[in-house]
Amino acid sequence: MDFTTWLIVAYFAMLAINLRKRWGVIDGPWLFFFRAFFPNWKFYHGIQLSPRLYVRGQSDTANWTDWQLIYPRLTRKALHLFHNPDVNLALAHQNLVDHLANDINDMADGEDIRDRVTYQLVEQLARQAISGACWGDQAMLPHPLKSNLSAFQFQVRMEMPDAQNSQLMLQSPVVDR
Repeated sequence: MDFTTWLIVAYFAMLAINLRKRWGVIDGPWLFFFRAFFPNWKFYHGIQLSPRLYVRGQSDTANWTDWQLIYPRLTRKALHLFHNPDVNLALAHQNLVDHLANDINDMADGEDIRDRVTYQLVEQLARQAISGACWGDQAMLPHPLKSNLSAFQFQVRMEMPDAQNSQLMLQSPVVDR
């Protein structure tokens, strides 16, 4: 057998070993820095509540817009089978929201979530969305908000895929734009 075949056999052997043996949870402060390289696989455990990011803006007249979901479904094209950077970026953003939800759940009593890097990155994502940023040819917000917004807020809600059941997990303080 050639080298490639041996690698494939070794991969499946390691996979079989890991499926048979229960490993403990690996945790540590150094592991936090590697989270950006690994997606959050919790959504494969079944249909359950998943975190969604919403934003709203405040105009100069102090009127708030409606809450809008940042992660809309992107249009599919045949080319996306081979090259799909917009959906990859959208999945990376959703993965960031998943990590923030995990940080909220793992937080100690009295700890401020605003000190976490994931919170700060999600705040920047919300700021980009409220400013009219796009993924390729599609806006991050399905109904772009007015450009004369003076402040914004974001929420992380736990929702079922049908968006019928929603539980508020986090609401940010008002952030100046």
